[in-house]
This record gives sequence, C-alpha cells and structure tokens, in this order.
Amino acid sequence: MRGFHHAKNIDTRTMLRHFATLLALVSCTVISGGVASSGVQEKSCREHPRLIGRCFNVRGRLATYSGNPALRILRLGTKRVLGVSDQRFKEPGFNNIPEDLLRQLTGDNTITGDFLVCPFTKSKPGEMQLVCIESARNTAINKRP
Repeated sequence: MRGFHHAKNIDTRTMLRHFATLLALVSCTVISGGVASSGVQEKSCREHPRLIGRCFNVRGRLATYSGNPALRILRLGTKRVLGVSDQRFKEPGFNNIPEDLLRQLTGDNTITGDFLVCPFTKSKPGEMQLVCIESARNTAINKRP
C-alpha cells in the first residue's frame, strides 16, 4: 500500500509541474499575442521602465513551480531564489523572458546556465527577489529530478 501512495504523489507533483508550465506559457502567449498583433516590436528586459537597478549575471537553474511566480532561478551554490516576474511587472511591449528560452522549458526539465537578469525588487534576506531575464548563455537542458 505504501508504494501506491508514493506513486500517487509523484503523479500529483508531475501534474502540478505541467500545470505551472502551461499557466506560464499561456499567460506569456496571451500577453505577447496582444502586443504582436498590434505590430509593436517587443523590447527586451533591459529596457523595462520598472527596473530598480543594473542587470547582473547569475549562474543558476531555471525551472517551473506551482505558485507565483511560476518561473524561478535557483542560484547555484547559494540558497537564493530569484522569481521571474511574468504578471506583477508585465508591461505591454516588454519581454520579461526571452521567448526562445521559454519555449525550451517544460514541466519535466530545468535549464542550467549563465543568466543576465535585471531586478524589479531589491535583494532582501528571506525574500524572493523579482527579476526579468535579458539573456542566457552556456545553457544545458536537464531532466527534472
């Protein structure tokens, strides 16, 4: 009986990951679809009007999670988590994550790499800092543990 419950929990976690990924993709598609249809070229994260500081490089693992924000970067070698804001700081005409990066991310994988991120909020101990992603380099797609 114990094995049955364990399998049920794995299926629930997988389902939640798929749902979080789907939600992130749908919200980005709906928002960017409205801008694209108006013929406006979307600007990159670095040009976002609500940034509070300079962009910085982070080595980390990008993945989807249930909750808000659904996309998060775990900074490798630390316990810090950066939230990729796709709702609170979404502005018409601006991308908070490169579309090619978003297309590679599913609920079953993570992307490890060097991310250039730009801050929407200050870094505070015990709080998730909200950022947007300008670019990613040296990326590797990994199966989710």
